Amino acid sequence: MATAENTEIIERFQEFYQNYYRNEIGELAQNYPDDQRSLYLDWQDLYRFDPDLADDFRTKPEHLREYAEEALRLYDLPVDISLGQAHVRVTNLPDITRIGEVRVEHHGNLVSIPGTVRSSSPIISYPIETAFECQRCGTLNRIPQPTITLDRSLTEPTDCQGCERTGPFRLNHEQSQYIDIRQFRIESNLIDDTTETPESIVARVEDDIVEATQPGDTVRVTGVVTLAGFGDDSPELDATVDDKYIEVSSIEDFEAGDLLDISSSEKQEIRDIANSADPYQQLIDSIAPHVPYNDQIKLAIVLQLFGGVKKQLPDGSIIPGIIHLGIASDPGTFTSEVIDYAARVAPKSVRVNGNDTTQVGLTTAAYKSTGGAKNWELDAGALVLADDGIACLSRVDQLGQDAQAALESVMRDQEVKASKGTATQTLPAETAVLAALQPKYGRFDMYEPIGEQIGLNPELVTQCDLLFTMTDRPDSDGDADLADHVLTANRAGELQARDNHPVADVDTDELSAASDAVAPPIVPDLLRKYIATARRNCVPTLSDAAKDTIEDFYVEMRESAYEEDAPIPVTARRLEALVRLAEASARIRFSDTVTRADAERVTDLVRFSLRTIGVDPETGESDTDVVESGTSKSQRDRIQNIKGIIADIEDEYDEGAPIDVVVERAEEVGINESKAKHEIDKLKQKGEVWVPRIDHLMLT
Repeated sequence: MATAENTEIIERFQEFYQNYYRNEIGELAQNYPDDQRSLYLDWQDLYRFDPDLADDFRTKPEHLREYAEEALRLYDLPVDISLGQAHVRVTNLPDITRIGEVRVEHHGNLVSIPGTVRSSSPIISYPIETAFECQRCGTLNRIPQPTITLDRSLTEPTDCQGCERTGPFRLNHEQSQYIDIRQFRIESNLIDDTTETPESIVARVEDDIVEATQPGDTVRVTGVVTLAGFGDDSPELDATVDDKYIEVSSIEDFEAGDLLDISSSEKQEIRDIANSADPYQQLIDSIAPHVPYNDQIKLAIVLQLFGGVKKQLPDGSIIPGIIHLGIASDPGTFTSEVIDYAARVAPKSVRVNGNDTTQVGLTTAAYKSTGGAKNWELDAGALVLADDGIACLSRVDQLGQDAQAALESVMRDQEVKASKGTATQTLPAETAVLAALQPKYGRFDMYEPIGEQIGLNPELVTQCDLLFTMTDRPDSDGDADLADHVLTANRAGELQARDNHPVADVDTDELSAASDAVAPPIVPDLLRKYIATARRNCVPTLSDAAKDTIEDFYVEMRESAYEEDAPIPVTARRLEALVRLAEASARIRFSDTVTRADAERVTDLVRFSLRTIGVDPETGESDTDVVESGTSKSQRDRIQNIKGIIADIEDEYDEGAPIDVVVERAEEVGINESKAKHEIDKLKQKGEVWVPRIDHLMLT
């Protein structure tokens, strides 16, 4: 029986609806129940209407939700429609509660928790009210069901409401009421750089929002903290916060950068940097300033962090805005430190080591649902979790062939197709990949094509918008500068350690001077906010001057290939990469226009990349095939010559062409013995020749 207080609260909600949500309720009535079953309330609207009512909704959400939904059912609609089963869902709470902050005092409260969806259960239909039919008298006994239990057992009647006997009873599915239920596991560490250990919590959603999100999405979940207990009521998906879960009211998708609290002074500081004479050098100097590294490669990483513009064409085709980078480096060149720093300042990032990662770890894992169900659950891999962020992959050369193929597919298509048992899903993976690798023989050989030394599938290499090499070559001047930088950074660290020691004395002026020498112009926290702000608020477009500059560069680079059999220095795919990079350059200044200067900056960057990796070591000419196919034009010519020699002489011998004769003929056409034997070995590996007997060859 409703009390006077309850009636007053319901009337207040009706007044609130009349003042704030007339149009929204009218739209709900038109679409209910097939297309829409929920009214979404902005908590800030409720607070403006009645602060006490809004605060009560946070501390007593279950009771207030019932009153709000009753007010919705009683709302005077202009059409004859009943909103009997409509939900009221609250969004936009004034603050957030991180997973690691959830405590027992939050039990029963409405909170907003941000995170990335790590895994999801299948959708199940669970009875909220069961109709048990008495087999003796036929009476339907309606039993409300509690929260879903681990073994999905149902509460049965103890005796019949008709004949008062103890049954037997039969479940009548047609007369029972069901609701769709799904559970997600949400992690916080992917968007919270202060959290090293993954923290997760289970969120349970019902009815019309069971498909509101999927693994890899960054979300803010608003719901009621519920104690799970340690019995049958525990949620199915494992979580570190294993004694609590969230009964979800609403799920909001958002970008990781939206979580960052940017003060007005920080906004002004970001604008000052963007409008300064050279924001690019400040950004370059703010990427791992404690280690010496090539400025052009750091610039490329900066552009990747800001990203290009995702574009949809009139026919529905999508041109992605994400930028993929690869860095092939000799050991000891600080590449891993630079990549870790990039992950640190990115608004959303995942770090992966190729030494201990599989295809499943990169894409998705599927496993059988707990509780004995014959269903499968999906657990997102690194590339899905980093959706709308960056995946920093070290030692990519250690990935297996299946993992390399999966990585190439995701870099190309920006999605993961997962299928296992009853779990079939396409998950978004719009993930920028920053990949680091080492040459397969330890160090780079300057006389061998790069493509032969990095040990990756050519298809994977071609997905990189830019690819660089970092080699370790002795150089007296460069070595002195490098040593000075490293030792200065260590000196600053030593002084800081002494300053933190309870008994050590440090000259504060000396500490300040040493720290300033390796301090970033833009501290990591501000840099993360700078990147997030630019990505969210700036959508630049190409100016005619920028378009002409990129077009002229492309034509100029390909002019050298107009002659027959000339190597191709750059492919058409590089054009889209140039546009993405130029858009990122404009974003750094918060410019709506990509200028000629932006285009020139990125064409210079591509030239630098081609000089470091896209050059035939034998001729010194630019040749994109050195990277994209692993074979330079001069090498292709050499292979064709050797195959031609084998074809010419294999019929002269009963058991195929003798290798020593092939090598001798190769030397006559200018191929030295070592290269000839090297190409013969490669032809064997590829199956293009076979060995009918020892030291003899025949074409396949």
